[in-house]
Amino acid sequence: MMLRRLHLTSGNDWIRELALIGADPGCWDRARLRSGVLVFRVGPFSSPAANILKQNMLAADCDALVSRGVIDCSCETSEAIVIGTPRDLTRACESLAHQPFELGDLSEKILQAVSHCLGGGSGGAALSWGGHWIDLSGGPAIVGILNVTPDSFSDGGHYLDPEAAVTYGIGMADEGACIVDVGAESTRPGSRSVPPEEQMARIAPVVSGLHEARPDLVISIDTSHADVARRALEEGASMINDVRALESPELRSLAAESEVPVVLMHMQGRPETMQDSPGYEDCVGEVYHFLERAVGRALESGVRKELTIVDPGIGFGKRLRDNLDILRRLREFRWLGCPVMLGHSRKSFIARMLGDIPAEERDAYTHQVTAIIGRNADLLRVHDVPGTVMALRISGLIADHPIDEESSGE
Repeated sequence: MMLRRLHLTSGNDWIRELALIGADPGCWDRARLRSGVLVFRVGPFSSPAANILKQNMLAADCDALVSRGVIDCSCETSEAIVIGTPRDLTRACESLAHQPFELGDLSEKILQAVSHCLGGGSGGAALSWGGHWIDLSGGPAIVGILNVTPDSFSDGGHYLDPEAAVTYGIGMADEGACIVDVGAESTRPGSRSVPPEEQMARIAPVVSGLHEARPDLVISIDTSHADVARRALEEGASMINDVRALESPELRSLAAESEVPVVLMHMQGRPETMQDSPGYEDCVGEVYHFLERAVGRALESGVRKELTIVDPGIGFGKRLRDNLDILRRLREFRWLGCPVMLGHSRKSFIARMLGDIPAEERDAYTHQVTAIIGRNADLLRVHDVPGTVMALRISGLIADHPIDEESSGE
Protein backbone atom coordinates (compact mmCIF):
# COMPACT_ATOMS: atom_id res chain seq x y z
CA MET A 1 0.00 0.00 0.00
CA MET A 2 1.37 3.41 -1.07
CA LEU A 3 1.24 6.57 1.03
CA ARG A 4 2.52 9.77 -0.55
CA ARG A 5 2.00 13.35 0.53
CA LEU A 6 0.80 15.63 -2.28
CA HIS A 7 1.69 19.30 -2.55
CA LEU A 8 -0.87 20.73 -4.99
CA THR A 9 -0.40 24.43 -5.62
CA SER A 10 -2.97 25.12 -8.34
CA GLY A 11 -6.40 24.06 -9.50
CA ASN A 12 -4.82 22.32 -12.48
CA ASP A 13 -2.67 20.24 -10.11
CA TRP A 14 -5.82 19.08 -8.34
CA ILE A 15 -7.71 18.32 -11.54
CA ARG A 16 -4.80 16.23 -12.91
CA GLU A 17 -4.56 14.24 -9.67
CA LEU A 18 -8.31 13.63 -9.70
CA ALA A 19 -8.10 12.42 -13.29
CA LEU A 20 -5.24 10.02 -12.40
CA ILE A 21 -7.42 8.22 -9.84
CA GLY A 22 -10.50 8.32 -12.09
CA ALA A 23 -12.45 10.84 -10.01
CA ASP A 24 -14.85 13.39 -11.43
CA PRO A 25 -12.88 16.62 -12.11
CA GLY A 26 -15.90 18.48 -10.74
CA CYS A 27 -14.88 17.25 -7.28
CA TRP A 28 -12.41 20.14 -7.22
CA ASP A 29 -15.30 22.54 -6.59
CA ARG A 30 -15.92 20.70 -3.30
CA ALA A 31 -12.29 20.05 -2.47
CA ARG A 32 -11.21 23.66 -2.76
CA LEU A 33 -13.49 24.59 0.15
CA ARG A 34 -11.37 22.29 2.34
CA SER A 35 -7.98 22.43 0.62
CA GLY A 36 -6.52 25.61 2.09
CA VAL A 37 -6.56 27.66 5.25
CA LEU A 38 -7.45 31.34 5.04
CA VAL A 39 -6.07 33.84 7.54
CA PHE A 40 -7.63 37.25 8.22
CA ARG A 41 -6.78 40.02 10.66
CA VAL A 42 -9.90 41.73 12.01
CA GLY A 43 -10.88 44.23 14.68
CA PRO A 44 -10.47 45.90 17.01
CA PHE A 45 -13.22 44.54 19.27
CA SER A 46 -14.14 44.97 22.90
CA SER A 47 -12.98 42.09 25.11
CA PRO A 48 -16.52 40.61 25.37
CA ALA A 49 -16.90 40.74 21.58
CA ALA A 50 -13.49 39.12 21.10
CA ASN A 51 -14.50 36.32 23.48
CA ILE A 52 -17.71 35.68 21.55
CA LEU A 53 -15.81 35.72 18.26
CA LYS A 54 -13.32 33.16 19.55
CA GLN A 55 -16.01 30.80 20.84
CA ASN A 56 -17.95 30.98 17.57
CA MET A 57 -14.85 30.19 15.56
CA LEU A 58 -13.80 27.28 17.79
CA ALA A 59 -17.29 25.78 17.56
CA ALA A 60 -16.91 25.62 13.77
CA ASP A 61 -13.39 24.09 13.84
CA CYS A 62 -11.85 27.49 13.10
CA ASP A 63 -9.96 29.73 15.51
CA ALA A 64 -9.63 33.37 16.47
CA LEU A 65 -6.33 34.28 18.08
CA VAL A 66 -6.78 37.24 20.41
CA SER A 67 -4.90 39.17 23.08
CA ARG A 68 -4.20 37.25 26.30
CA GLY A 69 -6.04 39.96 28.22
CA VAL A 70 -9.34 39.11 26.55
CA ILE A 71 -10.00 36.08 28.77
CA ASP A 72 -10.25 38.16 31.95
CA CYS A 73 -11.15 41.45 30.24
CA SER A 74 -7.91 43.02 31.49
CA CYS A 75 -7.54 44.70 28.09
CA GLU A 76 -10.24 46.98 26.72
CA THR A 77 -9.88 45.96 23.07
CA SER A 78 -8.17 43.37 20.92
CA GLU A 79 -7.70 42.63 17.28
CA ALA A 80 -7.98 39.01 16.16
CA ILE A 81 -6.35 36.67 13.66
CA VAL A 82 -9.11 34.46 12.27
CA ILE A 83 -8.08 31.10 10.79
CA GLY A 84 -10.07 28.43 8.98
CA THR A 85 -10.87 26.66 5.73
CA PRO A 86 -13.39 28.34 3.46
CA ARG A 87 -16.02 25.74 4.37
CA ASP A 88 -15.51 26.07 8.13
CA LEU A 89 -15.40 29.87 8.05
CA THR A 90 -18.67 29.87 6.13
CA ARG A 91 -20.20 27.63 8.80
CA ALA A 92 -18.84 29.85 11.60
CA CYS A 93 -20.44 32.91 10.01
CA GLU A 94 -23.89 31.31 10.17
CA SER A 95 -23.71 31.54 13.97
CA LEU A 96 -21.72 34.77 14.09
CA ALA A 97 -24.42 36.54 12.08
CA HIS A 98 -26.75 36.46 15.11
CA GLN A 99 -24.25 37.78 17.68
CA PRO A 100 -24.16 41.31 19.21
CA PHE A 101 -21.32 43.89 19.18
CA GLU A 102 -21.50 44.33 15.37
CA LEU A 103 -20.26 40.77 14.93
CA GLY A 104 -23.11 40.24 12.48
CA ASP A 105 -21.48 42.83 10.21
CA LEU A 106 -18.16 41.01 10.58
CA SER A 107 -19.90 37.79 9.54
CA GLU A 108 -20.96 39.39 6.27
CA LYS A 109 -17.48 40.76 5.65
CA ILE A 110 -15.87 37.37 6.25
CA LEU A 111 -18.29 35.69 3.84
CA GLN A 112 -17.46 38.30 1.19
CA ALA A 113 -13.76 37.82 1.86
CA VAL A 114 -13.99 34.04 1.48
CA SER A 115 -15.81 34.45 -1.82
CA HIS A 116 -13.19 36.98 -2.95
CA CYS A 117 -10.35 34.59 -2.10
CA LEU A 118 -11.96 31.66 -3.90
CA GLY A 119 -12.35 33.88 -6.93
CA GLY A 120 -8.63 34.67 -7.07
CA GLY A 121 -8.51 37.93 -5.14
CA SER A 122 -6.53 39.88 -7.75
CA GLY A 123 -6.47 43.62 -8.14
CA GLY A 124 -8.14 43.50 -11.55
CA ALA A 125 -8.12 41.68 -14.86
CA ALA A 126 -7.26 44.70 -17.02
CA LEU A 127 -6.64 48.43 -17.16
CA SER A 128 -8.84 50.14 -19.75
CA TRP A 129 -9.02 53.86 -20.48
CA GLY A 130 -8.96 56.33 -23.35
CA GLY A 131 -8.30 53.81 -26.11
CA HIS A 132 -5.66 51.93 -24.10
CA TRP A 133 -6.11 48.40 -22.76
CA ILE A 134 -3.57 46.45 -20.70
CA ASP A 135 -4.33 42.82 -19.88
CA LEU A 136 -3.33 41.82 -16.34
CA SER A 137 -5.01 38.42 -16.24
CA GLY A 138 -2.12 36.35 -17.62
CA GLY A 139 0.65 37.79 -15.46
CA PRO A 140 2.15 41.17 -14.65
CA ALA A 141 2.54 43.90 -17.24
CA ILE A 142 6.05 45.28 -17.62
CA VAL A 143 6.78 48.96 -16.99
CA GLY A 144 10.11 50.06 -18.48
CA ILE A 145 12.08 52.71 -16.58
CA LEU A 146 13.32 55.71 -18.56
CA ASN A 147 15.14 58.23 -16.37
CA VAL A 148 16.05 61.51 -18.07
CA THR A 149 18.11 62.60 -15.08
CA PRO A 150 21.81 63.14 -14.37
CA ASP A 151 21.69 61.50 -10.93
CA SER A 152 19.39 58.46 -10.82
CA PHE A 153 20.95 55.64 -8.78
CA SER A 154 21.35 53.22 -11.68
CA ASP A 155 21.23 54.97 -15.06
CA GLY A 156 21.64 58.66 -14.27
CA GLY A 157 23.02 60.61 -17.21
CA HIS A 158 22.54 57.82 -19.78
CA TYR A 159 19.49 59.33 -21.49
CA LEU A 160 19.77 63.07 -21.07
CA ASP A 161 19.81 63.47 -24.85
CA PRO A 162 16.15 63.40 -25.97
CA GLU A 163 16.89 61.44 -29.14
CA ALA A 164 18.75 58.75 -27.19
CA ALA A 165 15.94 58.62 -24.63
CA VAL A 166 13.26 58.18 -27.30
CA THR A 167 15.26 55.45 -29.04
CA TYR A 168 15.74 53.63 -25.75
CA GLY A 169 12.05 53.95 -24.80
CA ILE A 170 10.89 52.54 -28.13
CA GLY A 171 13.39 49.72 -27.72
CA MET A 172 11.88 48.80 -24.34
CA ALA A 173 8.41 48.76 -25.90
CA ASP A 174 9.64 46.49 -28.69
CA GLU A 175 11.19 44.17 -26.10
CA GLY A 176 7.95 43.72 -24.17
CA ALA A 177 7.22 46.78 -22.02
CA CYS A 178 3.52 47.71 -22.01
CA ILE A 179 4.31 51.04 -20.36
CA VAL A 180 7.33 53.34 -20.47
CA ASP A 181 7.71 55.38 -17.28
CA VAL A 182 9.54 58.68 -17.86
CA GLY A 183 11.01 60.53 -14.90
CA ALA A 184 12.95 63.79 -14.74
CA GLU A 185 13.63 63.89 -10.99
CA SER A 186 15.65 61.28 -9.14
CA THR A 187 14.05 60.03 -5.93
CA ARG A 188 16.98 57.87 -4.83
CA PRO A 189 17.98 58.14 -1.15
CA GLY A 190 19.64 61.50 -0.52
CA SER A 191 18.46 63.05 -3.79
CA ARG A 192 17.47 66.70 -4.04
CA SER A 193 14.24 68.00 -5.54
CA VAL A 194 14.27 69.35 -9.10
CA PRO A 195 12.24 72.50 -9.93
CA PRO A 196 9.15 71.77 -12.05
CA GLU A 197 10.42 74.01 -14.84
CA GLU A 198 13.57 71.92 -15.17
CA GLN A 199 11.59 68.68 -15.06
CA MET A 200 9.33 69.93 -17.85
CA ALA A 201 12.30 70.91 -19.99
CA ARG A 202 13.71 67.39 -19.61
CA ILE A 203 10.54 65.39 -20.19
CA ALA A 204 8.66 67.38 -22.85
CA PRO A 205 10.82 66.43 -25.89
CA VAL A 206 11.07 62.82 -24.72
CA VAL A 207 7.35 62.28 -24.13
CA SER A 208 6.40 64.05 -27.37
CA GLY A 209 9.03 62.07 -29.28
CA LEU A 210 7.80 58.75 -27.90
CA HIS A 211 4.17 59.64 -28.59
CA GLU A 212 4.94 60.75 -32.14
CA ALA A 213 6.90 57.58 -32.87
CA ARG A 214 4.44 55.22 -31.14
CA PRO A 215 0.99 56.78 -30.64
CA ASP A 216 -0.29 53.50 -29.17
CA LEU A 217 2.40 53.36 -26.46
CA VAL A 218 1.34 54.00 -22.87
CA ILE A 219 3.69 56.67 -21.51
CA SER A 220 3.70 57.21 -17.76
CA ILE A 221 5.04 60.36 -16.14
CA ASP A 222 6.92 59.82 -12.86
CA THR A 223 6.34 63.04 -10.92
CA SER A 224 4.73 64.54 -7.82
CA HIS A 225 4.19 67.96 -9.46
CA ALA A 226 0.84 68.79 -11.06
CA ASP A 227 2.42 71.20 -13.58
CA VAL A 228 4.89 68.55 -14.75
CA ALA A 229 2.17 65.92 -15.06
CA ARG A 230 -0.09 68.32 -16.96
CA ARG A 231 2.66 69.15 -19.45
CA ALA A 232 3.47 65.46 -19.94
CA LEU A 233 -0.21 64.65 -20.55
CA GLU A 234 -0.36 67.45 -23.13
CA GLU A 235 2.66 65.96 -24.90
CA GLY A 236 1.14 62.46 -25.06
CA ALA A 237 1.55 60.78 -21.68
CA SER A 238 -1.46 58.80 -20.44
CA MET A 239 -0.56 57.70 -16.90
CA ILE A 240 0.74 59.28 -13.67
CA ASN A 241 3.17 57.60 -11.27
CA ASP A 242 3.57 59.50 -7.99
CA VAL A 243 6.01 58.43 -5.25
CA ARG A 244 4.06 60.72 -2.88
CA ALA A 245 0.71 58.96 -3.49
CA LEU A 246 -1.14 62.03 -4.83
CA GLU A 247 -0.39 64.02 -1.70
CA SER A 248 -0.86 67.18 -3.78
CA PRO A 249 -4.53 68.29 -4.09
CA GLU A 250 -3.69 69.82 -7.48
CA LEU A 251 -2.30 66.52 -8.76
CA ARG A 252 -5.34 64.65 -7.43
CA SER A 253 -7.62 67.03 -9.31
CA LEU A 254 -5.60 66.65 -12.49
CA ALA A 255 -5.69 62.85 -12.24
CA ALA A 256 -9.45 62.90 -11.76
CA GLU A 257 -10.03 65.31 -14.64
CA SER A 258 -7.71 63.43 -17.00
CA GLU A 259 -9.18 59.99 -16.21
CA VAL A 260 -5.81 58.26 -16.57
CA PRO A 261 -4.34 55.50 -14.38
CA VAL A 262 -2.48 56.69 -11.30
CA VAL A 263 0.13 54.88 -9.21
CA LEU A 264 0.05 55.63 -5.47
CA MET A 265 3.34 54.68 -3.81
CA HIS A 266 4.26 54.44 -0.15
CA MET A 267 7.29 56.33 1.10
CA GLN A 268 8.27 56.97 4.71
CA GLY A 269 9.74 60.47 4.88
CA ARG A 270 11.27 62.23 1.88
CA PRO A 271 14.00 61.13 -0.54
CA GLU A 272 16.55 63.45 1.09
CA THR A 273 16.29 61.69 4.46
CA MET A 274 14.12 58.59 4.03
CA GLN A 275 16.97 56.11 4.65
CA ASP A 276 18.46 57.92 7.63
CA SER A 277 16.56 55.95 10.27
CA PRO A 278 13.42 54.28 8.91
CA GLY A 279 11.41 52.30 11.44
CA TYR A 280 8.14 50.40 11.73
CA GLU A 281 6.31 48.42 14.37
CA ASP A 282 4.34 46.54 11.70
CA CYS A 283 5.76 47.41 8.29
CA VAL A 284 3.29 45.50 6.11
CA GLY A 285 0.32 46.72 8.16
CA GLU A 286 1.50 50.32 8.22
CA VAL A 287 2.22 50.41 4.49
CA TYR A 288 -1.13 48.75 3.79
CA HIS A 289 -3.08 51.28 5.85
CA PHE A 290 -1.14 54.20 4.31
CA LEU A 291 -2.11 52.99 0.83
CA GLU A 292 -5.69 52.35 1.96
CA ARG A 293 -5.94 55.98 3.08
CA ALA A 294 -4.25 57.20 -0.12
CA VAL A 295 -6.73 55.26 -2.25
CA GLY A 296 -9.64 56.69 -0.25
CA ARG A 297 -8.28 60.22 -0.64
CA ALA A 298 -7.90 59.75 -4.40
CA LEU A 299 -11.43 58.37 -4.77
CA GLU A 300 -12.85 61.30 -2.82
CA SER A 301 -11.16 63.60 -5.36
CA GLY A 302 -12.85 61.80 -8.26
CA VAL A 303 -10.13 59.36 -9.31
CA ARG A 304 -11.72 56.14 -10.57
CA LYS A 305 -11.03 53.02 -8.48
CA GLU A 306 -10.47 50.87 -11.57
CA LEU A 307 -7.66 53.22 -12.65
CA THR A 308 -5.94 53.29 -9.26
CA ILE A 309 -2.72 51.28 -8.78
CA VAL A 310 -0.84 50.82 -5.50
CA ASP A 311 2.91 50.40 -4.99
CA PRO A 312 4.32 49.45 -1.54
CA GLY A 313 7.53 51.36 -2.33
CA ILE A 314 10.43 48.93 -2.04
CA GLY A 315 13.49 50.86 -0.83
CA PHE A 316 11.61 54.07 -0.01
CA GLY A 317 12.20 54.61 3.71
CA LYS A 318 12.59 50.91 4.52
CA ARG A 319 15.15 48.63 6.11
CA LEU A 320 16.24 45.35 4.56
CA ARG A 321 13.85 43.34 6.73
CA ASP A 322 11.00 45.70 5.79
CA ASN A 323 11.63 45.19 2.08
CA LEU A 324 11.79 41.41 2.51
CA ASP A 325 8.57 41.36 4.56
CA ILE A 326 6.79 43.29 1.80
CA LEU A 327 8.12 40.96 -0.90
CA ARG A 328 7.06 37.85 1.01
CA ARG A 329 3.58 39.22 1.67
CA LEU A 330 3.06 41.17 -1.54
CA ARG A 331 -0.25 39.44 -2.34
CA GLU A 332 -1.82 41.03 0.72
CA PHE A 333 -1.81 44.40 -1.01
CA ARG A 334 -4.23 43.08 -3.65
CA TRP A 335 -6.82 43.11 -0.88
CA LEU A 336 -7.02 46.87 -1.45
CA GLY A 337 -8.91 46.03 -4.63
CA CYS A 338 -6.38 47.75 -6.90
CA PRO A 339 -3.66 46.38 -9.19
CA VAL A 340 -0.31 46.21 -7.41
CA MET A 341 2.90 47.57 -8.94
CA LEU A 342 6.28 46.38 -7.69
CA GLY A 343 9.43 48.44 -8.18
CA HIS A 344 12.27 46.16 -7.01
CA SER A 345 14.63 46.56 -9.94
CA ARG A 346 18.32 47.03 -8.99
CA LYS A 347 17.33 48.26 -5.53
CA SER A 348 19.90 48.40 -2.74
CA PHE A 349 18.26 45.64 -0.70
CA ILE A 350 19.91 43.25 -3.18
CA ALA A 351 23.35 44.60 -2.29
CA ARG A 352 22.53 44.43 1.41
CA MET A 353 21.75 40.73 1.06
CA LEU A 354 24.61 39.74 -1.23
CA GLY A 355 27.39 42.28 -0.80
CA ASP A 356 28.60 45.45 -2.46
CA ILE A 357 27.15 44.91 -5.94
CA PRO A 358 27.00 48.04 -8.13
CA ALA A 359 23.47 48.98 -9.21
CA GLU A 360 24.16 48.37 -12.89
CA GLU A 361 25.22 44.78 -12.09
CA ARG A 362 22.07 43.79 -10.18
CA ASP A 363 19.86 42.71 -13.09
CA ALA A 364 20.51 38.96 -12.67
CA TYR A 365 19.54 39.19 -9.00
CA THR A 366 16.51 41.33 -9.85
CA HIS A 367 15.34 38.59 -12.22
CA GLN A 368 15.61 36.00 -9.47
CA VAL A 369 13.29 38.08 -7.31
CA THR A 370 10.98 38.49 -10.31
CA ALA A 371 10.87 34.74 -10.90
CA ILE A 372 10.09 34.01 -7.25
CA ILE A 373 7.45 36.62 -6.44
CA GLY A 374 6.86 38.67 -9.61
CA ARG A 375 3.52 37.03 -10.34
CA ASN A 376 2.16 38.27 -7.03
CA ALA A 377 2.19 41.74 -8.61
CA ASP A 378 0.13 43.10 -11.51
CA LEU A 379 2.80 45.45 -12.88
CA LEU A 380 6.59 45.26 -12.60
CA ARG A 381 8.63 48.46 -12.94
CA VAL A 382 12.08 47.40 -14.20
CA HIS A 383 15.24 48.49 -15.97
CA ASP A 384 15.98 45.30 -17.95
CA VAL A 385 12.84 44.55 -19.96
CA PRO A 386 13.97 41.49 -22.00
CA GLY A 387 15.44 39.83 -18.92
CA THR A 388 12.17 40.38 -17.06
CA VAL A 389 10.20 38.89 -19.97
CA MET A 390 12.28 35.70 -19.75
CA ALA A 391 12.06 35.49 -15.95
CA LEU A 392 8.28 35.76 -16.12
CA ARG A 393 8.09 33.25 -18.93
CA ILE A 394 10.01 30.66 -16.91
CA SER A 395 8.10 31.30 -13.69
CA GLY A 396 4.84 31.17 -15.62
CA LEU A 397 5.61 27.78 -17.12
CA ILE A 398 6.55 26.41 -13.70
CA ALA A 399 3.34 27.88 -12.27
CA ASP A 400 1.38 25.69 -14.69
CA HIS A 401 0.63 28.01 -17.55
CA PRO A 402 -0.14 26.20 -20.82
CA ILE A 403 2.84 24.75 -22.70
CA ASP A 404 2.94 23.94 -26.41
CA GLU A 405 3.84 20.24 -26.14
CA GLU A 406 4.86 20.05 -29.81
CA SER A 407 7.58 22.68 -29.42
CA SER A 408 8.56 22.40 -25.75
CA GLY A 409 11.00 19.51 -26.15
CA GLU A 410 11.70 16.95 -23.47
